[in-house]
Amino acid sequence: MDTPAARKNPAITNNPTTPADPTTPTAPAAPPHAAALTRTIPASRSPSAGGRTAAVGRMAPVAVAAGCVALALVVGFGPGPLRLPGLPSSGTLTYWALPFAHLVGRIAAVGTIGWLLTAAVLLPAKHGAAGNGSRVGILSPTARRCGRYAANAAALWMLATLVELLFTLSEISARPAGDVLDVSSLRSFVSTTSQGRALLVVAALAAVIAVIGRTVTTTTATGALLAVAVAGIVPPILVGHAATSGDHAIAVVALGVHVLAATAWVGGLLGLLTAVRLPASLFGPALRRYSRFAAGAAAVTAISGIAGAALRLGGFTPLWDTRYGLLVLLKAAGLLAAVTLGGLVRRRVVAGLTVTTPTDQTGTTDQTGTTDQTGTTDQTGTDRTTAVARFLRIAGVELTVLTATVGLAVGLSRTAPPVNDALVPDDPTQTLLGYPMPPPVTAARLATDWHIDWVFLAGAVTAALLYLAGLRRLRARGAHWPLGRTIAWLAGLLVVVVATSSGLGLYGPVLLSVHMSQHMLLSMLAPLPLVLGAPVTLALRAMRPATAPHRTGPREWLLRTLRSWPVRILTHPLLVTANFAGSLYVLYLSSLLSTLMHNHLGHLYMNVHFLAVGVLFFELLIGTDPLPRRLPHPGRVLMLLAVVPFHAFLGLTIMSTSALLGSGWYDRLVRPWGVSPLSDQRTAGGIAWSFGEIPTFVVLIVLAIQWSRLDERQARTRERRIAAAGDVDAELDAYNAYLAQLAAGPARRTPSAATTTSTATTTSTATTTSTATTSRTTSPTPGDETNAEAETSG
Repeated sequence: MDTPAARKNPAITNNPTTPADPTTPTAPAAPPHAAALTRTIPASRSPSAGGRTAAVGRMAPVAVAAGCVALALVVGFGPGPLRLPGLPSSGTLTYWALPFAHLVGRIAAVGTIGWLLTAAVLLPAKHGAAGNGSRVGILSPTARRCGRYAANAAALWMLATLVELLFTLSEISARPAGDVLDVSSLRSFVSTTSQGRALLVVAALAAVIAVIGRTVTTTTATGALLAVAVAGIVPPILVGHAATSGDHAIAVVALGVHVLAATAWVGGLLGLLTAVRLPASLFGPALRRYSRFAAGAAAVTAISGIAGAALRLGGFTPLWDTRYGLLVLLKAAGLLAAVTLGGLVRRRVVAGLTVTTPTDQTGTTDQTGTTDQTGTTDQTGTDRTTAVARFLRIAGVELTVLTATVGLAVGLSRTAPPVNDALVPDDPTQTLLGYPMPPPVTAARLATDWHIDWVFLAGAVTAALLYLAGLRRLRARGAHWPLGRTIAWLAGLLVVVVATSSGLGLYGPVLLSVHMSQHMLLSMLAPLPLVLGAPVTLALRAMRPATAPHRTGPREWLLRTLRSWPVRILTHPLLVTANFAGSLYVLYLSSLLSTLMHNHLGHLYMNVHFLAVGVLFFELLIGTDPLPRRLPHPGRVLMLLAVVPFHAFLGLTIMSTSALLGSGWYDRLVRPWGVSPLSDQRTAGGIAWSFGEIPTFVVLIVLAIQWSRLDERQARTRERRIAAAGDVDAELDAYNAYLAQLAAGPARRTPSAATTTSTATTTSTATTTSTATTSRTTSPTPGDETNAEAETSG
């Protein structure tokens, strides 16, 4: 029976006298006031779950209505449908239905991502054992309900996207919606236009979530669906107005980050409102977790929004002189109001839901809102109930403001910006590059003419700050971390920034030789110091294990990822070696190079791919972070030497070929200076042929040092084992006995010799096991989950 006491603490069972086993890893020790949770809450003081549900049920329609009203005002005061004498028109229905279909799809996407985020991350989950023996998070009933809500929202998302596809075709073809409602027109639109393909992909991904979302029971499966939902946000961004603007790479990245951060912000709030029926002891930690997450999402939303608006407005004057600028100001005001309301939630609500330790049972009471043995009612429980009610009021207003802002954003996407560079650009080269053709390349320009890649720069700065934060936490605990690892990590990030944001990033799309230099730096030079920095080991040592009941944190997520089957596949030595050696062949000796260069995010994808492949390859060779499997040192040397001929052969192939690689891209560039594309291609081949020599030599040196240190550690371990056994080397004695038995021949083997060998081997095994167990028990950081080499290196 779902009693009020059981709702206050899901750990309570029908047998309240059975204590929880504090040694069980899946059941953390109960707090000192756990016994008080079994007392019955008086009906007059029990929080009204039904009232909370009714309040949430009223908030959602009001918020949706606010978004619709905001969009209706933007569309209603717009220019209206385009009607030219003698030319066809899509009509009034398409003019109004298309933006509203987009709005419904956007709100449904927000709900889908928000409920999946709440179920997978925000709400507590129980721990269970999977079929392979690993621990998995089991969704609570509230989290499973969020999964069902996400499935319903995904179904609405799919339907709204299909309706949007129909009206988009009507608008593009300038025909009424009824005239394009036939199979041939829809098939042609989907197969020949990027907008049609993008909307079809979104509808397919939403359909997957709608089918599977009702059946998920673990946090891992819910997290996978969350990744699918996030992927469904991306395709329309890649083919929207930002993709055709000047400096389109920055515009697309800024818009994508803006939409994803805002969706997670609004969706998380919606999901948290759904879980408001939880007891305050469980709802409070979820609210605190969302509060920290929402603060970061709001900051990312604001920064990316400012960057996108700056690209589209071209100055401050259009902010108040144009319709587009006024909508930007209104949207900014809505986001500012939402941030203010979020600050009120942090100050007035989160503090009221903080769990405090109760005092003794002399008349004072605990924080559960129950009545103690003296009959005094707990005042803290009343405060928590009031805090939840206050959260409902503030969060309801915040959700309404955010939904109205979403309506403004949809209207803004239908408004022409003042900087309308999406029409016919004067320079075809600028259309391809996103910036004018740079001057002739020189060594000085490669060093000084920087073209910032904001994705890699932001990623490098974030990685450096996180690494330094982990180092600071270790030092605060008095733990040691080698200085060389820190220097290596920062040096690797510096190489990544130079390869992507210096003159190499400016001239990379123009010259194949510079493009090849980028890939060599990212795949063979930058990974060396990055893997020596051991960031995963630092993260495991710096992050504290989750201590709250039924709670998982970043450390647990990282460990679960390291043990997952995708990581086992991606880090398999054969796959990593084939990917490292074959990626360059697939890219440069096929039409894939031209395809990716024409896509404004293709160059970004190539850089990310080569950096990731290089990190995985050198992590298997010289890294110390924990991985599912590692080769012995002789196997690592063979793995390194196996890829050397492939790079040399690729370089020779590029140098000797007479066909222009990436001709679909380089033939279209109007480059009035420098050598011919074919001559530059030969230079690129020479770079690919010669660049791998120095990194290979460095890796061999590092492998030799690590191998030598491993032998020294094994020798010290053997000496300690011999000393513990009383100067008796059991392994050596067993081996000598085995050799003597072989020398004696089959006819002279005796049972006593076999018995002696077996006894010596058993003694050696037992001694080794005992020594290893003792060493593991006395390890200073037993929770780091690292292998022996990672624990003793550095």
